[in-house]
Amino acid sequence: MTRLLWSAAVTLVALTSGLTLMRLLAMPVELGYDTLMYVRFNEAAYPHLAYAGGVVELLAVVVTVPLAIAERRTNRFGLVLTSGVLTISALLLWVLVVQPANDVFGTWARQPTPLGWHAWRMRWELGQIGNFVLTNGALLLLLIAATGRRRAGSHAIVPSLRRLRRRSDTGSLGLREEQVP
Repeated sequence: MTRLLWSAAVTLVALTSGLTLMRLLAMPVELGYDTLMYVRFNEAAYPHLAYAGGVVELLAVVVTVPLAIAERRTNRFGLVLTSGVLTISALLLWVLVVQPANDVFGTWARQPTPLGWHAWRMRWELGQIGNFVLTNGALLLLLIAATGRRRAGSHAIVPSLRRLRRRSDTGSLGLREEQVP
């Protein structure tokens, strides 16, 4: 079951990351559009993408949280939990910042574009940048956790600090002072 959770989490977070990368790559072109072109582009490109991306992000959260619970007694727990927090944060950012801008953009085809349309566009663009940073951070942490050795019982920060303290007590060669020739 854990292997299935890992596969699903990495796949869904990677898909979300890919969607945010696509939006980020289109951003320089979109910022050069005038109002009419920007509205037309958004009507054509993003309606279905917004819903598909939202579903993929939600599924990434739904899978990453149980994965963190499954890994709670391993050294991977902290990385997976942080990845889950970043994934949840990216979804919240999308819901609170990007989607309201999408809703406003949807009204522009039926009425004149408001005077402050640049502010809505920047809100949308900055939300996309934030989403990119959060989802790529989540993906990076998942990949680091997945490729590292899995050890049971060493999930807490305290054992890690104890290992560091032991290494510093032994010196740079790993020998205690009494063992030095």
